[in-house]
Amino acid sequence: MLLPPLAGLVLLGLFVTLGLWQLDRAAEKRGISDSFNAGGDYIELSADATYALYQPLQVSGRYLVDRQFLLDNIVQDSRLGYYVITPFEYAVDKPLLLVNRGWIARETEQGRLPDISVSHDEEQVLRGRAGGLPRVSIRPGPPFDNTSSWPILAVWPTVDDLASALQREVLSFVLLADPDAETALVRRWEPQQMGPMRHLGYAFQWFALALTVVVVAFVLYRRKSKSRE
Repeated sequence: MLLPPLAGLVLLGLFVTLGLWQLDRAAEKRGISDSFNAGGDYIELSADATYALYQPLQVSGRYLVDRQFLLDNIVQDSRLGYYVITPFEYAVDKPLLLVNRGWIARETEQGRLPDISVSHDEEQVLRGRAGGLPRVSIRPGPPFDNTSSWPILAVWPTVDDLASALQREVLSFVLLADPDAETALVRRWEPQQMGPMRHLGYAFQWFALALTVVVVAFVLYRRKSKSRE
C-alpha cells in the first residue's frame, strides 16, 4: 500500500514547514523587540510616508481636545483604567493623527470620568513612536455605547471605528507619546505582540511531531522487515 508512506511524507513535510515558519516568526518578533529597545532618531511625520512599527516620530500641531476617546478596560499595575486617545491636527488638509497620550486610572466614584484636559491654545511638538491600538481576538460587542457626547468611551475600537466617530480621515497608525514628567498619564509602552520564546516553543512542538512521524515510520518498517524474514 502506497497510501501510508505517502501520508507520512505529507505529514513530515507539513510539520517541518510549520516548524521553520515558527522559527521565522520568532526571528521577526526578536527583530521588532530589538528595534523597540534600540530606538533611533526622530523623523518628521509625513502623511504620505509609511513607517516601521515603533519608528520614532516628531510632529507639530494642535490637539483637538473636544474630540477625545477613553479606551476602557485597560489594566496597568493590576488596576483598571483608560487609554486616552486624542486626535492631533498637524495640517488642516491632512488626515488626523491619533495620539495615545497614556493611561489613567478609573475614578472611584461610579460613572465619573477622569480629567483628561490638555493644552491646545499653542502649537506644540510631539514625540513618540508609531504604534497601534490595543486589540483582542474577539471583541465582546460594539466599540461605542454612546457617541452623542465627548469624550467617547470605547471598548477595543479599531482605527476605522475612531475615524467614523470623528467623521474625519485619520492616519493608519497611532502615535504612542513619549513619557513626559508634566503629565499624570502613565506612558509605559511595550511591544504588543507574542514574544519570540512562544514561537520557539511552537517550533519545538512541530519538529517533535515531525520526529514522531520518522520514528513511527522506522518502527513500522522494522516490523515489516522482520515479518518478511
